[in-house]
Amino acid sequence: MTYARLDASSIVVELIESSAPVAGCVRVLDGMNARVGAMYTGWEFVAPRWSAYQFLGRFTTAELDGILAAAKTDATTLRFVTFAQAAQEVISDDPATVSGMAYLVSFGLLGSARADEILANNGE
Repeated sequence: MTYARLDASSIVVELIESSAPVAGCVRVLDGMNARVGAMYTGWEFVAPRWSAYQFLGRFTTAELDGILAAAKTDATTLRFVTFAQAAQEVISDDPATVSGMAYLVSFGLLGSARADEILANNGE
């Protein structure tokens, strides 16, 4: 069986395999998409999500300046930034978010580790 250890904000910080219950942990039932960084709502594990403002604030000033400069000449970058700005919520595992971030990496605007860091839930 799998158990999830949560921090004070209900964010999964560790997954533990154990045949016996683990004190202070939540049991992960079959079909639940538990992963480190996900938030436990009391009945499911959900991907990190942010308002458009919060999401864009996860980029450094230099990163965002580079992305906005690229958006002036690259339609795909412009489209991703436009959708991110217009979103009610940016969800880390949404296909548009995943492909947009992968594109920023492939275009050289972000490193892959940095893209992963931006999409991780760190309690913000």
